[in-house]
Amino acid sequence: MAKKVKLYDPHSGIGGPIVPLPTLMKKTIDSLDNKELTLEEVVEELTPVAEKLGGRIDIDKDYKFVGFSIKEKNNVEHYWRLIRYK
Repeated sequence: MAKKVKLYDPHSGIGGPIVPLPTLMKKTIDSLDNKELTLEEVVEELTPVAEKLGGRIDIDKDYKFVGFSIKEKNNVEHYWRLIRYK
């Protein structure tokens, strides 16, 4: 994860799961658009926001994107592709 990647195509904030992407996460990923960071730096940047929202961050290396999930008390999980990287 030490190699820098270019971040692009942040989530629009609409569509996808039944619930919209939380505004705080939307603002955070928008601030990362077109930046070059390591995946470790991306995770460090997004994890505090995800935890504040009760969720978690993951990296999908096959499809090259950063994901975010929130699990509700009734075990319903919502998942978003936050931002792509190359």
